Amino acid sequence: MKTAKSIMLALVVVIFFMSCEGPKSFSVTVIDHVSKKPIDSVSVQVRVMAGKQEKSAYNVHGYTDSTGTFAMEEMIGYGLSLKRWDFYMDYEKKGYAHKSEKNRTEGIVELER
Repeated sequence: MKTAKSIMLALVVVIFFMSCEGPKSFSVTVIDHVSKKPIDSVSVQVRVMAGKQEKSAYNVHGYTDSTGTFAMEEMIGYGLSLKRWDFYMDYEKKGYAHKSEKNRTEGIVELER
């Protein structure tokens, strides 16, 4: 009987970890490299990768506001994934060079013309 309880407990723990989700915050302020002023309406695309596999269900897209800020929180279902999860942040605005950063989901981002 004790063995059956142990097996049942282990099964519940495994199922719990397989369904785990956690919040991931993305909060950046995009500024001009020279003037250091915020840039509004920058397209921000977040691509989520687990190892070499893209997790497109968790990809997000948005634009910076008038203060140059892009802020979003997404629930990410890591589950029992043993692979490293990477977050690629892509920035685009006409008149500026495209910029892509890996695993830098908070802070100041400078765009160059």
